[in-house]
Amino acid sequence: MSRIPEVIGNAASEFDGIPGVGPRAALRYAFWLVSLPKERIRRFAQAMLAVSEGVTHCRMCGAWSTSEICIVCADPGRDVTQLCVVATDQDMRVVENSGAFRGRYHILGGLIDPIEGTTPDVLSIDALIVRVSATDNDITEVVLAFDPDVRGDATALFIAKRMQDLSIGISRLARGLPTGAQIEYADETTVADAFTNRRKQ
Repeated sequence: MSRIPEVIGNAASEFDGIPGVGPRAALRYAFWLVSLPKERIRRFAQAMLAVSEGVTHCRMCGAWSTSEICIVCADPGRDVTQLCVVATDQDMRVVENSGAFRGRYHILGGLIDPIEGTTPDVLSIDALIVRVSATDNDITEVVLAFDPDVRGDATALFIAKRMQDLSIGISRLARGLPTGAQIEYADETTVADAFTNRRKQ
């Protein structure tokens, strides 16, 4: 079996760490990268460096942002009475693109999954409780927008129990999203319908 240059092998190893990319695809990407003009490779590398050095978490909602406060949280036109709790930035993007929600967000950083080691203490659930418990907030409804599966149900139940003594309405997305589906891959119409038909938790 022919050996490949070490630099190409190293690039392939990095691509192999991307979710959904296997060793063969990673090697294809590495060869694609090395075949590009040097200026294009430099732009690619600079874009990756910018991600590592120029992105931080919004201190309000936890979304990835290039500033201390993200664009959504900084928007004075948002409905401050509604807070949508999502698992990831990707889920927030899909909800936002649906146009069905004009409130603010809180990103947990995942869903409860003890088998994978994702317990409540590694998610930003405590920060959520602090946020909705603050005396200076105007939140009247918390929408739990999680995948309609075992992990999403477990996370919603846990949060609902933590918030049961607060005088805030709690709702979940309607089952317009099929069981087992992921919000990240849902089309915008399905997400919009799920918001319109959400139910009390």
